[in-house]
Amino acid sequence: MQGWHKIKKYLVADLSQTQNPNAPFALRPLKNDEDAGLLNGQEPASMPQIKPLLGDNGPLAMTSTLEQNINWLKGHFSYPQNSGLVFRPFVIEQTGAVVQGMIVHLESQVDSQHLNQFVIHPLINAKLTEDQPLSVDTLKTHIVTDCHLTSTSYFGEIVHEILNSSAAILIDGLDTAILADVKGGEKRGLESPKTENVVRGPQVGFTEDMQTNLSLLRGRLSTSDLIVESGVVGTVSQTAVSIVYLKSITNAELVNEVRRRIAAVRIDYIGDSGMLEQLIEDKPYSIYPGMLSTERPDHTAAQIADGYVAILVNNSPFALIVPTQFPLFLQTAEDRYLRWQYSSFLRIIRAIGFLMSLYLPAVYVAIANFHHEMIPTTLVLAIAGTRESIPLPVAAEAFLLESMFELIREAGVRIPSVIGPTIGIVGALILGQAAVQANIVSPIMVIVTAATALASYTIPNYNMQFTTRILRFVYLAFASFMGLIGIVLLSIILWTSWMSVNRFGVPSLAPLTPHPKNENTLLRGPLQKPLARPFSVRPQRSKKKPDGQDGVPEQGGEN
Repeated sequence: MQGWHKIKKYLVADLSQTQNPNAPFALRPLKNDEDAGLLNGQEPASMPQIKPLLGDNGPLAMTSTLEQNINWLKGHFSYPQNSGLVFRPFVIEQTGAVVQGMIVHLESQVDSQHLNQFVIHPLINAKLTEDQPLSVDTLKTHIVTDCHLTSTSYFGEIVHEILNSSAAILIDGLDTAILADVKGGEKRGLESPKTENVVRGPQVGFTEDMQTNLSLLRGRLSTSDLIVESGVVGTVSQTAVSIVYLKSITNAELVNEVRRRIAAVRIDYIGDSGMLEQLIEDKPYSIYPGMLSTERPDHTAAQIADGYVAILVNNSPFALIVPTQFPLFLQTAEDRYLRWQYSSFLRIIRAIGFLMSLYLPAVYVAIANFHHEMIPTTLVLAIAGTRESIPLPVAAEAFLLESMFELIREAGVRIPSVIGPTIGIVGALILGQAAVQANIVSPIMVIVTAATALASYTIPNYNMQFTTRILRFVYLAFASFMGLIGIVLLSIILWTSWMSVNRFGVPSLAPLTPHPKNENTLLRGPLQKPLARPFSVRPQRSKKKPDGQDGVPEQGGEN
């Protein structure tokens, strides 16, 4: 039994509640809020923020002279070489005098109509009396009242807000700038998801605008427990990043770990959530996807309600769900809206499709080359008859057809969308039929390849499709040399390595292994039954029903 303890960590993921402060990050149930973020000896992390522009005496601050402030902004933005910066002067009338002011913003980044109506017109029409001193509070409460305003005295924050489509209001005599939220620019409207279509359920997907995406989530989770923490990643791109979770449900240690990893990112440009995913995942060299990406707000909200953390990146229509386990890649948002019998049936179909996509060509090659005794005699004769005039070995046929299909699939994605489906269908039909008539490949191999392609499309997650497409060729190579023995040996290696990896402290194959009771994995039970949140993410509240409604007392972190 001593040998078992040595290999146990590779076969069964560790969910022990170790109290070793030097142990690797692993989720544990939290008994109270005092433990949040303090486990493993870690202080609570925070989301990365904009670094201030530093001067001789700390953060660079404004002066009370309008001309000096304008000259600094012109120099910082390389004006007039940088023609996108707009300076709009105005004056405010005060008893016996006028006060000079300037509005600074980027061209085409603000809503001009909104800026003119709610900011510029109130300013130029304002008439202050002697008992109304010109101050930031006066401007906010008596002049510009129909626009969201903030104020700051530091140039770093002013520059950041201007770059993010705000207008800066500078007044002579004031060392504080007022920032008006008048965001404009072109935005894509709400549309149906492109990669996660459903028959029953909401027909709206995320867009590239983070505030729109957050509003979609807030509309589905109307509770004060919904926490949105925002930060900035990328020294050049200054990309806004937000993490979304439920304070009373999500494990606080998980939230702290997500913050810590995002704050540790050191890169100059983040263009999409896919880049951030690669920078914060556990195993960058692993072929298996480390996070679940989705463009559906309803799917994201449901995962947040289960105790997961969602990561939103500005300019990206995909949200990241962490941590992620293997069963989530075979589930869709539609599963929740269908009767439990229907959704269970669909999940079984997807599981079969996943296995077929991974193993079917390799198993056929292994049996046809090494294990004829496993095939009925009539089928052996039928296969031999179709291969009588084929000059290529079975393995070469499989590699040839799989490679052709990958070429057709990639070509169908890259060419114009109008003719893309036509090229895919016609190309596959013509090439397949011509290859069979030319006696290059056998008809049964065409059937196997087509069935494998159909099975791969049952996998809902795009990243998991890539995993099966790549591993399919690896399994084919092993089957070509060692038959079923090679497939079994490779399966043991790959599944064991996948099983031994933790993602954000959660086993990758949970809840398949280790397997607690009442988990929603392959089969889904009726909604009337007492439902539990995933045990693997250690939520603070394990039951989905309030106390007293299912006869089971609520216990945080236990299942």
